[in-house]
Amino acid sequence: MNIAFYPFWGAKTLHSLVQVISGTTMTCLVYKQTEMIRYTLLFLCVYVMAYLVASVMFQPLIKRCTLSRLMITVPMNGTLLLIGMAFILHHLVLPTILLFTAGLILSVMIRWESLLLEAIQPLVLEGEDLSKANKLLSFSTYTITGAGLAMAAITIVYLGITQALWAASCLSFVALVLIMNVNHLINSLQSPSNKRYVRPRVHK
Repeated sequence: MNIAFYPFWGAKTLHSLVQVISGTTMTCLVYKQTEMIRYTLLFLCVYVMAYLVASVMFQPLIKRCTLSRLMITVPMNGTLLLIGMAFILHHLVLPTILLFTAGLILSVMIRWESLLLEAIQPLVLEGEDLSKANKLLSFSTYTITGAGLAMAAITIVYLGITQALWAASCLSFVALVLIMNVNHLINSLQSPSNKRYVRPRVHK
């Protein structure tokens, strides 16, 4: 397989884990602060709607910006958002409207990162390895989703919501480092110096 596939696999796996932990933690946070099921359900609706709208917003975004640039800015913004939320919640109690706004932005960032990883995938997979790699990615994604729910529940119950957000922030940062590595490897593999030079035939 392409050498860039392995950090890509790690980034995609960690992103799935961050998605589960952050979504679960934000939902629990809304319920803890409001103590109302209807607000919690409303938050979930807003989160899902933002996730769907982000898919539409991503198409013009990727047309206007280069893929290499998005590979840095999108995951970096998501990581900074999680770190900021974890830091603020450690000291303050945010109003419900700000929690909803943060959840909306977080949902958009997570969806954009998912779509970005899908756009990168053809660049790190070769034709003959495509089927095997897709099975591997699907298996790891489904596995980590189940594990992420368990990890989020255990962390929230025993350590608290803020610590769960810090955990998501750390995992998001590691995923960012891996995506930056993928970006570097893709640029290196596509550079003219790394392309095989084929000497033209000379016809006599």
